[in-house]
Amino acid sequence: MSGTWTSQNKVLPGVYINFLTNKPLSIMPGDRGTVALAVELSVGEKGDLYYETATSSELKEKAPTAADYELVTEALKCAQSVIVYNLGVSHTIEDLDACLNVFKTEDFNVFAYPFDGDNFAANKATVTSWVKALRADEGKYVQAVLANYKADDEAIINVVNGVKLSDNKILSAAQCTAWVAGATAGARINQSNTNKKYIGAIDAAPKMTKTQMEAAVNAGEFIFKSDFNQNVTAVYDINSFTTFTADKAKDFRKNRVVRIIDNVNNDVTSIFEASYMGKVNNNDEGRSLLRASLIDYFKELQRLQAIQNFTPEDVTVLAGADTDAVIINSYIQPVDSAEKFYITVNLK
Repeated sequence: MSGTWTSQNKVLPGVYINFLTNKPLSIMPGDRGTVALAVELSVGEKGDLYYETATSSELKEKAPTAADYELVTEALKCAQSVIVYNLGVSHTIEDLDACLNVFKTEDFNVFAYPFDGDNFAANKATVTSWVKALRADEGKYVQAVLANYKADDEAIINVVNGVKLSDNKILSAAQCTAWVAGATAGARINQSNTNKKYIGAIDAAPKMTKTQMEAAVNAGEFIFKSDFNQNVTAVYDINSFTTFTADKAKDFRKNRVVRIIDNVNNDVTSIFEASYMGKVNNNDEGRSLLRASLIDYFKELQRLQAIQNFTPEDVTVLAGADTDAVIINSYIQPVDSAEKFYITVNLK
């Protein structure tokens, strides 16, 4: 078990991790690349689950229509795999609740809910609450991608415009949540999706002016732009978080930073539970083993240029209030991508 903590009052054995602006924590950077995708299918049964990759497909065995498989294709442009949940035709909030309950026990990095409009506002709120609960209560650090939803949270990416594909088909912001989820899940912890090219797209839909793009970024919106050569790219790899505080600063709106935090949480939890929890003594020697593992992991993150300026002194492992409790304090500095270039040209 895992999750967050405010006091040493947990009942179940587990790894309880808090992330603040000046203190995250980490153990081998785990693989990323899986999207959980909820769609309305015209084939199969409501509640069916299909596992899709670029080379294998369970859904195609059901002879889906092009529309059925369209968003899977978009997600797989960047993701390694997609888990597809069939909401059924014209799904209800009960169908969505069933979907979210299933995904609680699936391993994925990003959830995409490709629906928009007044009829789906409550559903998007439900998805947001579900993701927050997964992160805070279950210790499952994932993100979700929604369309036109100002969640003001680092776990929710808000897509507000779409793209035109090379066959002139327009994908709405809601449909583009599949691609954004794939790009987010597929990105490494030392990689940003700022300026990432949308393969197969030839234009943004709708296009935005520079002023509109600036307003969108300030509002925590994920947007696309196009150039004169019909290249479509993501403008800025950000999430919907806009209310910055001392504990949670502006860095948290950057999805690259969030990926580092999420990967650290998931790696620490899985390795501690597999190799340390209940298997080492809570004494100086046992706590030294834990500390050494954390230091090795942070050094690997630094080698990958996911973090910087790390030293072994940035990790302390102390005895907790209970005889079976351990308190770990770690300090890391995530590396962001160079995305803003200020250039001065002097003419002689």
